[in-house]
Amino acid sequence: MARKQSARTIVGEPLAPAVLARLGAFEELPETPPDFDPAGSWVNKYLIFVCHGYVERGNEGVGVLRLERKPDESASGFVFTARQRIVQNTGHVHEVEVLARCRADRLATPLTWRFLSRFEDPGGRKISGLAGEEQGELRDGKIVVTRDGAERVRPLHGPVTSDWGLMEAVQRLAAGSGSVGPFVMLQAFTTLRAGQRIVDVREERVAEPINGPLLRITQIGFGALPYDYWLFPDSRRLAVVATGPRAYILNDRADEIVNRRLAAIRARARERGDG
Repeated sequence: MARKQSARTIVGEPLAPAVLARLGAFEELPETPPDFDPAGSWVNKYLIFVCHGYVERGNEGVGVLRLERKPDESASGFVFTARQRIVQNTGHVHEVEVLARCRADRLATPLTWRFLSRFEDPGGRKISGLAGEEQGELRDGKIVVTRDGAERVRPLHGPVTSDWGLMEAVQRLAAGSGSVGPFVMLQAFTTLRAGQRIVDVREERVAEPINGPLLRITQIGFGALPYDYWLFPDSRRLAVVATGPRAYILNDRADEIVNRRLAAIRARARERGDG
């Protein structure tokens, strides 16, 4: 239940789909293509929505996450592409792209990947000094990252996945499969979060007024806020992910929404003479 404080209404509850809808994050979720197969080829695009704690202000779509899955010829793995674009309040843009080869197991284990990071200034110009590229691989129970010719080895204590890879994997988890983990999560392919577990893989149909009922899967662990994954019950397509003040909401118009925000921010910057 939202609470009043200093003429502002505190949200006061986790960002479940019904709460996000009340905050104006979306009106309805997109229809799932009839041929959607979690283990096949697909593209899911998400609006990255941030809530600053109050109902009246500070809640907006700040970025886009595009995930693409393509099975490889052996059917034991797949090629996974993640592209994230975040628009900052200053008009800067941070883009990250990951191209990974993953196992088609319960955790979408990343085997090799290429990580690219780049920035734009408020004028839309690339900031070359902030661009970066890494190559990563899973080798003998360790993560080996190569950047500018130098190798960095990071030991693992258990199976590994990534936060974006889990958004693929939860779609393939069967109901009744029980908990998954513990495992290590490679957050944004840069930061290791140990002791993660998926603790809820069952047909728990949580009533939501938007698009009917959704299934919920929950992840908890060390060094990261809990994640709730909300899926369409029939297709198993991932509709919403919520973690702390951030949510990823399936939205085919995510680029359009974020581009409008960027244009408005940069227009104000030009008026101030900052561009």
